[in-house]
Amino acid sequence: MIKPFVVLALMSFTVLCVAEPAPETPAAPPQSPFGDLSAMLENLPADDIGLLARVHFATHTRDFDRSRTFYRNLGYTEGMSGFPLTNTHQMARALGMYDICQYELVKGEVITLPGSLNTASIDLLQFKTPYNDDPPYDLPNHLGMAYAALLTTNLAGDVAYMKSLGVEFLSEPYGIPGDQFVFFRDPDGVLFKLMETAPPHGDPEANMHLIAMPYIGINVSDLEASLDFYRALGYTVTKPVPEAGTLEEARAYGLDEPFRIKGADIALARGDRHVLRLVQWIKPYNDDPAYPPPINHKGINRIALVVPDLDRAVEIVKARGVKFLSEVAPCCSGTGEDEFGIVHILDPDGVFLELVGPIAKRKPQPQPEGCPPLEIKLPPG
Repeated sequence: MIKPFVVLALMSFTVLCVAEPAPETPAAPPQSPFGDLSAMLENLPADDIGLLARVHFATHTRDFDRSRTFYRNLGYTEGMSGFPLTNTHQMARALGMYDICQYELVKGEVITLPGSLNTASIDLLQFKTPYNDDPPYDLPNHLGMAYAALLTTNLAGDVAYMKSLGVEFLSEPYGIPGDQFVFFRDPDGVLFKLMETAPPHGDPEANMHLIAMPYIGINVSDLEASLDFYRALGYTVTKPVPEAGTLEEARAYGLDEPFRIKGADIALARGDRHVLRLVQWIKPYNDDPAYPPPINHKGINRIALVVPDLDRAVEIVKARGVKFLSEVAPCCSGTGEDEFGIVHILDPDGVFLELVGPIAKRKPQPQPEGCPPLEIKLPPG
């Protein structure tokens, strides 16, 4: 049986690199478009973890069905579901859930934007146990993974349609047609930046015109320290971003004064070449910390990143003194016998980065003393 998580990762690679839709139910695991990963491993420098791609980012909701409808209206019409609603104690610990025997989801799906130019997938989850109803970050200058950018070919058309659905915006669009943006919130308050970078075009009859997720915005307390950290992971391509904004632009961020920042777009030099935007806010500065563990807070609070050998990557990163939430957890069937695994590392500001990749097969671990027998619940149908 093909594990859904493995299929998802490989399907994501295929979409990213060859821009062809993958079959919904492949008969055999697709081949990685990155070529022979074993050959890649042989040629990697000893301190290179081989980071290849972003699979998705995760966000959590109090009402899965409401949020799924919202994202479907934006264009997220496809996805992959069927993941276990409960899982092993190791998986709970991998999410920083140290004081429970098993977590439980109400529903979950990795939702996708068909035809996206790059990875735009979202791991949309509603937790039952443990559940955290705290609101997400209120403004885009909060430390941590603050928002995701979505690229459209017709911002005015999208905004008009979204307003008809009652979507909340932080302001009117800032800029001029062909070079403008606006922030909006999903039903749980999670922030997104809708961007237009070319004269409006595309199907005039379509409700939405999303084509890509250009970057994910991560706010940091020390740009140089964060650049060093991410460069060591493989983000070696950097491009500075403008360092100031007028009051008019600041209002588009929900701020009431002109701003000053230091920042850079950082990208992988291989694989899917995805981009993160690191920004240190000088003024106004919000020193509230990023989401603490466990990883079940509403908001964009982890990115899944693929490496060709997770055990090897962990050894390299541990040698640098990077903080981990747990040991590697086999993922994600619930059997503990998976040949893929996950582990979360923390960046200098506590942002959760999920490393995903093949692992040496482990023996399933028994439930800890005092815990009931492992029970794997699957979604209905």
